[in-house]
Amino acid sequence: MWEMIDDGITFFATQSYATLFTMFWIVVVLEFPRYLMSFFTSVFFFASKPEFEEDIESLGRLTAVIAGHNEENSIEKCGERLQEQSYIPYEVIAISDGSTDKTRDDIHYLQNKGRLDGAHATELRGGKASALNLGQRFSTGDFIASIDCDCTFDRHAMKYVMQGFADPRVGVVSGNVIVRNSTENILSSFQAIEYVISICLGRHSLAMLDQMCCASGAFSAFRVSAMNQIGGFDAGGGEDLDITFRLRDYGWKVEFAPEAICYTDVPTSITVLMRQRFRWERDAIRLRYRKYLHFINPFRQGMQLKEFFHQYEFLVFNVIAAIALPVYLIWLFVRYGENAWFILAGAQVVLIALDTITFALASYATPKVKSLPLWPYIPAYSIFYVNFMRVVRLYAYVQEWIFRTSYKDSFAPLKVHRVRE
Repeated sequence: MWEMIDDGITFFATQSYATLFTMFWIVVVLEFPRYLMSFFTSVFFFASKPEFEEDIESLGRLTAVIAGHNEENSIEKCGERLQEQSYIPYEVIAISDGSTDKTRDDIHYLQNKGRLDGAHATELRGGKASALNLGQRFSTGDFIASIDCDCTFDRHAMKYVMQGFADPRVGVVSGNVIVRNSTENILSSFQAIEYVISICLGRHSLAMLDQMCCASGAFSAFRVSAMNQIGGFDAGGGEDLDITFRLRDYGWKVEFAPEAICYTDVPTSITVLMRQRFRWERDAIRLRYRKYLHFINPFRQGMQLKEFFHQYEFLVFNVIAAIALPVYLIWLFVRYGENAWFILAGAQVVLIALDTITFALASYATPKVKSLPLWPYIPAYSIFYVNFMRVVRLYAYVQEWIFRTSYKDSFAPLKVHRVRE
């Protein structure tokens, strides 16, 4: 073992800087910039705490819409927790989207306890987008919080998300999502690390650059006048990414509220996780490079530079990075033979160091995260989970680009897909 490490160090020590760059080009070109953006954000993140609180009562009334399909095990808890908020929504409306379990009964129970101001149930499932539109139709608030049934919240979550609307240009404020079942198994621990890095720090980074791409479907609040202007949620999957792009397209700002903490459960089986991520990645391709292709059309009248930059940033650091990985591996072994293993090990050591620093910064910036139990998983997260997700991402991109698989996704009913096409 030690002899191999010594051989590896000797191998790298005898290389020129130009050769080292050639060996690690994928890390230098497609990895370092992403980490640098996180480090850049962290510098400003720690100084960005609000110095005063807005008078949110003067902004208008907040309606919370809880919409779900077959959520008998979670909707009651979600409705109860909303009443424990330091800023209780003006009204709470629950929607059962064609549920076939006891969701209706649970909603009825909440209504009898005075926890709901409105409740509606549809016989046929229309998908999350249509359920949220139905909730908005029956609401009377000036703002609408879209809430997933399986989520609970920090006590001040509603207050912090409302403060984001002090700026009248803001159309949507996204909450900060933290994994609730982080210690259930190794897979949920990996996702807890991922959420802290990509949401707590990553989305804050994008918001600082006015590039927030996705208001979380688990917990976000919308300005009703903005929703009315764009016609509400569009049918189909990826509704959170879709409506965020549409609001940006109409000129509305997208804010991120790091203190508005939402807790959610993540998949604990590899099959469910892969199915979820396939769906997310396919929807991202469909929306970014089909529905909102005009964002990257340089000849479009009124083309916005920030949208152009954002879409190309995703193209480079997600799509091209996923495609580049197998190309890089083949090239590496063809060119360097058995020494390719030294190069891969060296690259991974660097990436583990970068992931460790990033997770430390993200954890410090989000004190609500119980990061201590997650630290032992960082090396395995960097070696296994991150590379595994690259493979999942690549497979999803191939599915969408070639087979347009998102149009058949069961997350939205088939009749909805037919209408959309």
